[in-house]
Formats: sequence, structure tokens, C-alpha cells
Amino acid sequence: MDIPSPHAPGDEQRAGTTAPLNDAERVWAAQHRGLVAELCDGDVDAWTVGELFDRVHGTWLASDERPDPRPLVQAFGLALGDLVVREVPALAWVSYRDDDDTELALASDDHPLVVFPLSSVDEHWGEVGAGWFTGHVHQVVDQTVRQLNVTSAQS
Repeated sequence: MDIPSPHAPGDEQRAGTTAPLNDAERVWAAQHRGLVAELCDGDVDAWTVGELFDRVHGTWLASDERPDPRPLVQAFGLALGDLVVREVPALAWVSYRDDDDTELALASDDHPLVVFPLSSVDEHWGEVGAGWFTGHVHQVVDQTVRQLNVTSAQS
């Protein structure tokens, strides 16, 4: 389906297509979920993942030789998306393709909204303080629900 979509609720517009996750994407997501669940002792909620984010992000920021943050960004981005889906069950993980790239995103069959949790974490990595992750989960959920309700009301 061709859809206009915000990068994150309220951000710039992009056009692309969504498709169900393929087998490789599902395995990749499961591996990242397992890592986060293990590091959170199985308690994968916004507060616990947020505490983990604060510790990991703070350690990364304090390091003299910072490793590539991509694996951390991906794990926390997937966790962010899973937490949003938990609160907004109309959304599901999809593979989003546009002219430039393919990435995992959240979308609904009933609405044009597409949310990019991995990109959101990537954009904020290295620039946010303690408490950002938990607050961001709530902000994305609130903005997503608001946009889904606006879209429903216009239909």
C-alpha cells in the first residue's frame, strides 16, 4: 500500500510502502527482544527498559572510546516499538520501504500512520539525558493515539 507517513508522530512526511516482516526480519527482531528481556530480567516495561537505557546510554556517553552504538540503538528501538504496540494494539511491526531504504516500522492497516521507533532512538542517541526513554514511550503512545483518533474521525 502506498502511504504518506510521518517519521515519528508529528515529524516530516515520507512516502513509501509497507509489507509484513519477512523471516529474516522476524528472527532479527526476536534476537533483539531476547537481549532486552535478558538484560531486564524479563521485566520488559517502559520503566525497566528506561532504567536500562539510562545505564547503557550513560556508560556509552562516559566512555573514552565509544563503540558503534548501532546494536544498542536497534535493541532499544525495537523495545520502544514493542512498548508502543503494547499500548496501541492497532499497530504492528512492518517492513517499510521507500526509495532510499528499508527499515522496520509500526503501521496499521486501517490508518496511514507509520511510526519509526528505531529511527527515533537513533536520532536521540548521544543527546538525551536520564529519563528520556520512559518519557519518550509515553509521548509516542500519546501522539500515536491522537493521530489515529484524528484519522478515524476524518473517515
